[in-house]
Amino acid sequence: MKSKALRSERGSALLEVVAFAAVGFGLVLSLGLDLLQNERELLELQSLTRNTMRAHLMDPSGDVLQEIARYQRANKLLSTQKLDVSVTCLPTDCSKAGSLIFLKLGLGELKAQAFGVNSG
Repeated sequence: MKSKALRSERGSALLEVVAFAAVGFGLVLSLGLDLLQNERELLELQSLTRNTMRAHLMDPSGDVLQEIARYQRANKLLSTQKLDVSVTCLPTDCSKAGSLIFLKLGLGELKAQAFGVNSG
């Protein structure tokens, strides 16, 4: 025999609101944490790009890919990630003084870019 309180509809509206609110807050929290992780990866990627460009401009005889690998190993978040690398020079010879060097790094949908002028 079921009690009258269990068959009552009286408290169920409040219970439903609390349950939906808990599920809603969980979804918002999950989405917020995902966005936070993406922002963190983007900031790390931008930092890696700037540091690599700075190091290359200070020593243009060094290899850009080796600089990227060195900074990537030091970065906990990006150390295991595979990066897309693009180096472009205007004019096409990067070793000339005054040439513009563009470095673009990508990690999935995330992109970062840095540029510098070769001082010779």
